[in-house]
Order: sequence, then C-alpha cells, then structure tokens
Amino acid sequence: MKDSMMKQKVKYYEVSGTHKEIGKQLARKLDAKKFYMPAPAFFTEKEVAEAMEVYDKYCPGLREELEGFAEEAKLEIKDIASTWMTYLVPRCSGLAILGSKMEDGHTRLARNYEFSIDDEDLTVCQMQAEGKYTHIGGTAVGFGRTEGINECGLAVSMSSCGLPVSNIEGMKVPKIKGLQFWAVIRSILDNCKNVEEALKLALEMPIAYNINLYLADDKGNAVLLETIDGHKAYQQISEDSSKKYVCGTNHIVLPEIQHHEPMAMRNSIVRYEKLIQFSETNTYLKETQIREMLLKKYPEGMSCYYYKQWFGSIKSVVMDTAERRYSICWFGQRENGWEDYIVAQPMKNMEKTKLVEEEIGNPEFFEFISIKKN
Repeated sequence: MKDSMMKQKVKYYEVSGTHKEIGKQLARKLDAKKFYMPAPAFFTEKEVAEAMEVYDKYCPGLREELEGFAEEAKLEIKDIASTWMTYLVPRCSGLAILGSKMEDGHTRLARNYEFSIDDEDLTVCQMQAEGKYTHIGGTAVGFGRTEGINECGLAVSMSSCGLPVSNIEGMKVPKIKGLQFWAVIRSILDNCKNVEEALKLALEMPIAYNINLYLADDKGNAVLLETIDGHKAYQQISEDSSKKYVCGTNHIVLPEIQHHEPMAMRNSIVRYEKLIQFSETNTYLKETQIREMLLKKYPEGMSCYYYKQWFGSIKSVVMDTAERRYSICWFGQRENGWEDYIVAQPMKNMEKTKLVEEEIGNPEFFEFISIKKN
C-alpha cells in the first residue's frame, strides 16, 4: 500500500415505494443527524414555502420525501440540509461519447467527481419511486443526485461551470432564485426517458447553480447544457452530427455565454484540453480506455488527490446507456477496482471500505487564467 493511503467507508442502498415511504426509509438507513443542519436566518418560512412550490413543480415527490424524513427523524423540515441547500461544491469533468465512436456501439457518459471527503455522502443509491423511472446514482445531501442512469437508458452528469454557487457562507451567492444541481439531476432521472425530454425540462427549470449538465441516451443523442447566473446555452449532438462527443470541466466552453465568466482555473483548462485530445485522437474507443483516462493522475488524466484543498477525486463513473449500467471506481484508485451495477438488478444494502490517497496541490494548479475564445 502507498504511504499516503487511508481507508474510507462507502455505502450502497436501495429504496422503493411512495415518496413519503422513501423519505422514512432514508431516515432509517442514513444517519439522520448528519442531515440535520438548522436553516440560516435568511431562509425564513417564506423561503421554505417558495422552495416547496418549486420542488412540487420541477422535482415532484421531493416535498413528500422531505416530509417523510422529517417525520421519521423527528426534525423540522426546514432544518434538513437538503431543504434549504437545494433551493438556491464540487469540481468535476464530464465526457459524453456517442455509440458510433465506441467499438461496441454503446453511447457512454463518463465523469470524474472532485471535492472534499468530509462533505460527501459517499453513497450509491438505487431508487424505485412509485410513478417514476427507476435509477441508480450517487447521492448528494441524501435526496439529490450527483449523476445517474435510469431504466430508459438516460444518463445524466454534471460539473461546476465557473465558481460554485451555494447558500453556504463563503461560496458564490446565487444570482437568481432556483435549484441546486443535485435537484436538477434527480428530477431528470425520475421523470425523463431521453435527451429530448431532459433538455426540455432543464431549459424550463430555474437553475441557480452554475452547471455543466451532461445528458446522453441509448438512441445516440447527447447534450452539454451550460448555465451561468441564470443564463443558459447548449450544444446538442446525435449520430447524424459530425462531432461525436461533448465534454467539459469547470469553466464555460460555449461561446454564447463565455463572456459572463471569462476566467478559469488553470487545471480546468488543462483537463478540458486533455478530454478533447483523448476524444479526437482515437477513431474508435473502448470503455477500458475511458476508464484508464479517468484514473490517470493529473495532468495526464482526470484524477487528483487534493482533498484538504477541496479537489480530491471522490469517484470515477462510466454509464453505459445500452446496458443501463452504472460503473464506479472510488477515489480514483485502481486498487479499489471498478464495480458494475445494472438498473434492473436489485442492489444490496451494504457498506465497503475503500482506499484513499492524499496529496497537496501546488499553487499553479489553482491559478486563474483567461479562457481561450472558442
């Protein structure tokens, strides 16, 4: 084992039933105390009521899950972290590759997710809510999703677009009232069966988080949707497009909105250029090549281990839209291995111990520089 390796527990669980029942199950399966976070003074009953209206319209079922959780855990609903943190911080990368560029013909959505271990759920969930599409994905503040794939073969992922936005002090203040990324992804997985439906819903949603949203389906369609302070732009591709991939890291890449934030961390530009090089150099790709690229250490690949600086690889994920498969490798470590989960196959409730390597990043990694015009 490497000298800098630590051990870290990760969790897996499945839930099903009505949204109210699922909320109660979550309170029993998870440590309810972890999600107790008294709402800040500015998040008054007025904001709670506004949030619930937005959830009912764009994330139907979330209110009932929060109510079930609060009832089972004996908490005030406004003091559940997800209640006030979802209504409006991760650094990641994303790559959607169409089936016509893959040797097996299956469209893939791949991503690395970087953040701080102490602020992550470190959990994979399989959810089957009544009247919604069954999905598998990583959780955020219990109720949200960081990425996932549903029974229809729709895969969704994200990376921060510019500076992260949050109600938490020290983060960028939201410019509009709207949703956090984890609620957007959860709602799409619950309610949409393809890229067309997902894009329509995302364009309608008030999204307060600055997000690179990646969508891919089993019909060979993919989208990169970017939002910045309420402004939106997107790039859509299909099997008829000359370009067979879309990608992004943590800065704006679509020229229509690039002027809203023309700076980026050096590491974001380096990782973005690496994704383009990887996609352009290979005529046809194998999933093993994608997995290897995700696990390679920066700057050759996507993985970093700067957890104390909020930039450590939490997980690498590849989703196969044809197989409805969610594959994960924890903490960017080959020693942890890749685990495959199929949406249609039950997931056991379990806990595992994984290895983590920790390092300190140099200042140049975090330096802000100008974005090259596309």
